[in-house]
Amino acid sequence: MNLIELYDTLSLPENDNKVFNAIPIPEYPNFRIAIDFEGNAVLLLSVSKRIKDLSLKNFRLKYLQLEQNLECRIYENDSYKLQTFTVVTFRCSDRNLQEYFLRISETLVSTIGQKPTQQQVIDSLKKFVEVFKTLTDSPTNTINGLWAELFLIENSSNPKSVINYWHNLPEEKFDFNAGLERIEVKSSSNFERKHIFSAEQLNPPSDTQVLIASIFLKQHNSGMNIQQLLERISKKVNYDFETADKLNSIVFRTLGSSLEHSIGIKFDYDIALQSLQFFRHQDIDKIEEIHIGNNVSEVKYKSDLTKISPLELGNLKDKQILFNAL
Repeated sequence: MNLIELYDTLSLPENDNKVFNAIPIPEYPNFRIAIDFEGNAVLLLSVSKRIKDLSLKNFRLKYLQLEQNLECRIYENDSYKLQTFTVVTFRCSDRNLQEYFLRISETLVSTIGQKPTQQQVIDSLKKFVEVFKTLTDSPTNTINGLWAELFLIENSSNPKSVINYWHNLPEEKFDFNAGLERIEVKSSSNFERKHIFSAEQLNPPSDTQVLIASIFLKQHNSGMNIQQLLERISKKVNYDFETADKLNSIVFRTLGSSLEHSIGIKFDYDIALQSLQFFRHQDIDKIEEIHIGNNVSEVKYKSDLTKISPLELGNLKDKQILFNAL
């Protein structure tokens, strides 16, 4: 299933808001990808048996509009026909965001399945909608930080395992947390290994090992953006639906209202790859907990890693599931 390729075969329909040029999604007879007269990407969903009092309310978000039980005139197979659909319209002409919507829709279609009940469609759409609601929120991290985290996932030997321990909330203290093994990703755009840490990141429990992944980032027009990293990760995890859903949810929550601006920003992949180094938290200069007063919190400071010898992952002893996945 490649909804981007299907969407690109469609031409604009006549000037009518209830007419769509549509094409069936292979192997999913209840779904169609369509285009409206404004050029918006549209997902049309139907069920074989409709329950009268079971439905979602119509609504419109910043980018997403949902209309239930809408009788549509669709043009496909060289003819027009009337059919009732749940209509999901992505109201944005930005190509990067359109492609992102279509990729997420692939996950939605696969999750709902080939012969969905009305309840399955509603439950899946509720989750789908919740993701898009975050696009009005303030961003919780920079595009640099998110790109660096996705780069680490994509560059790992077992991306699915690493994603399992990726923070569900961007505000969490560690980017990846498997209990006794934790990873914090730090990026630098000035090519200096001077990073800001919170006191908690360099003072974990005594039986816990924290690795700091330090990466240099440089914006470049021929580099790689977040959407391209997501596609590479998805391919490596064999397009696992639950994994893709988590990836997309975290990206949306992290970037929030900055998604439209951020999603097209590209960074040089080779520079990131060549600069990636790992450091043990014990080797980094820090303010010891004993020197932090009981009534003092949210302590942050900048530490210079330039003269610290990086860690060779192969020399790391007693690795467990998270570190083994790097």
